[in-house]
Parts: sequence; C-alpha cells; structure tokens
Amino acid sequence: MSSFTFKYPRTAHIGNKVSHAKNRSKRTFKYNLHTVTVVTDGIKQRLRVPTKVLRMLKKSGLTTHWKKEETK
Repeated sequence: MSSFTFKYPRTAHIGNKVSHAKNRSKRTFKYNLHTVTVVTDGIKQRLRVPTKVLRMLKKSGLTTHWKKEETK
C-alpha cells in the first residue's frame, strides 16, 4: 500500500436535463468529491475522493479525522 490512487471515470453518468416545457438536453452528473487526508505508511497524503470511497476509507480507519470506536 505504498501509493494510494483511485481510478474513476471523468463523469459519474450521463442523463437528460429536463426543462419546465419538457425539453430535453444531455447533461453529465458529476461526482461528489471531498478532500480527505489519508495516512499510508506513516505519510499523510491529501486526496480528492468521491463520497463512496470516503465511506470505505472511514470504515477501514485510514482517515485522520475519524477513528473506529472500540467495543469492550
């Protein structure tokens, strides 16, 4: 786990923009990106990741701002 790179397409998906008169034109839905600090091998690294990846990072405990609660 030396380098942390996430590959995802440029646009999330493509759909239609629909006006009040029901005119349709193409539009792209973009990712909901967040800047997060990740610790890998003791090195802090700032990444822009989608919310789905951010949830996975939080659950694995790799982010600096959220730690998993210990159960007794």
